[in-house]
Amino acid sequence: MAKSISTSDITFCIKTIHRPWSCHRLVESLREHIANPTIVVVDDGRPELRFSEKYPETAKHCTVINLDRHDVGVGVGRNAAIDATQTEYIFLLDDDHVVTEDFHIDRVCEYFATHELDILAVRQGGGGRPTMLSPLMNGKRIWMHRGEKKRIGTVAWCDMVGNAFLARKETIATLRWDEALKTYEHWEFFYRASHLSKLQIAVATDCSVVHAHVAGTGYRDLRGRSKFRAMGLRKHGFHSLRYPGGQIVRA
Repeated sequence: MAKSISTSDITFCIKTIHRPWSCHRLVESLREHIANPTIVVVDDGRPELRFSEKYPETAKHCTVINLDRHDVGVGVGRNAAIDATQTEYIFLLDDDHVVTEDFHIDRVCEYFATHELDILAVRQGGGGRPTMLSPLMNGKRIWMHRGEKKRIGTVAWCDMVGNAFLARKETIATLRWDEALKTYEHWEFFYRASHLSKLQIAVATDCSVVHAHVAGTGYRDLRGRSKFRAMGLRKHGFHSLRYPGGQIVRA
């Protein structure tokens, strides 16, 4: 019989930079819908824009790691959150997510255990659909497209999911994010998870968080650095990436 998972077994991991109000909103929503959640926040922002500086009362309910160096990147920040986790499971969230009654964390825990999954995501409003990563052109182009391998009820297996997922800490601590990729890290992480590590990845399509994007101070400039996308493509021998809408970008 599959081992049951409760919220006391989970640490909610958040990497944030220069969006303190957004991070505050997420933490408060977690506390509203989950009894005494364990939360780790890693912040690599400038001191005056840190979550703990702007919202010290909210930060008291979290383990906050303020990194000494500004803009270490998503990979370093998320790995730091995982390393600080002391529970068996983690739930990764972006700092602009909001938890509502549609999260259904108990349902997520049940699906994860029942289907013996490695990563189980929830939807992100209209996003977070099951996605596949398919090599094209003799393995030189990677195609990111909607699709799934199989479906049981509301759980759909796929290659890539959004940044709102449950996993065992050890699984993610072993896989890790590539710390050289400060941004455009998402597809590369899931390419390794699905194609190289052969993890069981799925989306619970009847569970969701709200993705309420906030363009924080300088955030767009920090995210939009295409050189890191090129680094990830070259790392795996790809010369280009095709997005779901058909756009092709080259390394």
